[in-house]
Amino acid sequence: MPRLLPVTLVSIISLVLISVVTSCAPTGTTTNVSSGDIDAFRSSLENSDFTLKLAPFIHVDLVKLYEAGKLANACGNNAGAPYKGVFGTIPDNVVIKDVKELSNAQEKIESWLYGAPGLIQGWQLNPDEAIVLVTKTPPECAYFSYCGFIFYKYYEKEQAREWVFTSYNDPLNNLTIKTSGTPNGAKGNPFNQDTIIIVTADKGTDQRIRSAAVSAGYSADIINTYVIPSSMVKLGTGPECDTIVFGHRMALFADEKAGQEYVDAVSAAIRVTPKSQVKLDPFPAPELRVRGTGKTEVDLQPALDDLRRAILAKYSNLSANELEPSVWLPESYDAVQRELYVAGESRDTVYLRSDTLTLGDDPDEFVIVYGVNHAASGKATYSNCSFYGEAGWNGVAGIYSTQYTGSAEEYLPGNPLAKYLYVCKFARSCGPEKTCVVVPTGPEAHGVGLDEPAFVAIRAYLEPATRVGPAYTDLLYDRAIKFSSR
Repeated sequence: MPRLLPVTLVSIISLVLISVVTSCAPTGTTTNVSSGDIDAFRSSLENSDFTLKLAPFIHVDLVKLYEAGKLANACGNNAGAPYKGVFGTIPDNVVIKDVKELSNAQEKIESWLYGAPGLIQGWQLNPDEAIVLVTKTPPECAYFSYCGFIFYKYYEKEQAREWVFTSYNDPLNNLTIKTSGTPNGAKGNPFNQDTIIIVTADKGTDQRIRSAAVSAGYSADIINTYVIPSSMVKLGTGPECDTIVFGHRMALFADEKAGQEYVDAVSAAIRVTPKSQVKLDPFPAPELRVRGTGKTEVDLQPALDDLRRAILAKYSNLSANELEPSVWLPESYDAVQRELYVAGESRDTVYLRSDTLTLGDDPDEFVIVYGVNHAASGKATYSNCSFYGEAGWNGVAGIYSTQYTGSAEEYLPGNPLAKYLYVCKFARSCGPEKTCVVVPTGPEAHGVGLDEPAFVAIRAYLEPATRVGPAYTDLLYDRAIKFSSR
């Protein structure tokens, strides 16, 4: 796990979660909720003794930020899955006075984000402050979530910050969020629905913001409080306080055009600061959802062993190097104690990876990934495999469980358990193969060089029974074999 030395805090700090999509749209539309009045909400907040600052909630590109020197690596971006983020303090030259101006400011914000010198540091929040998102949820997709992270953590022992990128609470996801289609968290349709998210550590601040929202016409049933545990996050400003980020993930839109329009659109976020000092009333640390059901995939082990033998037999003319699977990213509550960097780890999934490898352009050189389709087994809503450069943790190509469903049946004809397994291939060229993924060599960090160390990683998102990622102990680990000429 990489350890990175802290750097001097840049003069402009941002709140940002970053995307894997190769570029941001130059201009976005503005996404407004259909109920309530954001201008009335802002007025009510100001009358409640708060000062406000508008901030945009937009799509950005993590690999592009890595290439621009804004990040020390690409944070293990999930290849093919877009992300959005909120900015805290924005440059003075980007003047935003009204929600309607957000989309027009996007080009200026992106120019600053990718062009300003220095590493992104995250932003700092005082114990009585909040960030409020007033937005719509994504259109129908396999998964979405909103999640907060400690970006840089101050450690007293070292008297310095370290880049940890650890989550501090369970994500709000499509199975847990309160929206106009899932009022107060009831079952329903969470997609393309109105929602409000209050990100704060303080009960009093949360209650005053809720009251202001209701007075502006928003339903209390769509308001979510995303707790920052002040026992874990050192809030405040200055070199001995933590920096945080907050962001939004989504995957596998049912309608790609509608999904891209959502990704490109700009929503409103409001930084809310009490005008006068108040007595703090911090929330306790949130209870985390419990992983695992005790129902495992172990009964699929014999079929998985048969699949391994069938793969080796198919490519018996080639040299085979079986790559050991392992847990890639430990959970954030573990990582923050051990001062580990975990690249925005989320408890909505698991993170597995292969040993390090290289991938040349010989037609007989490729990687076969195989295992249990965790979505088919019921242990995940969806799962995927991505190919990464080792040095930059830059995801450059990937495949989803929706694409490799049924792929093991040609290796195990007649085996009734084959439908629960999968096989996919990573290569420099693929031809007509259905579950083969081309690994590019560039440009820059959007590819992995022929001699560059690399690895394959696997995620399995959101077990339906628990509304959180599956337990590692319930899964059979995905596996990989590197084949090459003898």
